[in-house]
Amino acid sequence: MGTEQIHILIVEDSKDERDMFAHYLSMRGYRVTQAGDGKEGLEKALDLHPHLILMDLWLPTIGGWEATRRLKADERTKDCPVVVITGHALIQPDTLECDGWLTKPCPLDQLDAEITRVLEAQA
Repeated sequence: MGTEQIHILIVEDSKDERDMFAHYLSMRGYRVTQAGDGKEGLEKALDLHPHLILMDLWLPTIGGWEATRRLKADERTKDCPVVVITGHALIQPDTLECDGWLTKPCPLDQLDAEITRVLEAQA
C-alpha cells in the first residue's frame, strides 16, 4: 500500500502539534484528517475508517484513554491501529490497548518510523 493511499486520523487537542504532524505526514504522502478532541476523533474514526489513528491521551470531551477503549471495542474500528502520542512518559504502553507508542516531544523521523512499523505489522 503506497503512502498516498494511507489515511491517518490525528486526534490531538494542541492545534500547533496537530498542524505540525498533519503537515509533516502530508508531505510524506499520507492523507490526513484532524480532530481536536476525543468526541470528534471517535466520530471521524467511525465515519472515515482511517488506516491508522494518532491519539493523544489527554483530550477534552472524551479522553484518549476512553476513546481508544471505545475504538477497540467497536466492531467497525477494532482493527484500526492506534498509535498513542503523549507527553506523559511515565505511563506504560502495556496499560492501554494501543498498537504503538510515542512520547512527546518526538522527532518527526521517529513518528514516521513508528507509523511505518505499525502499518507493516498490520499488513
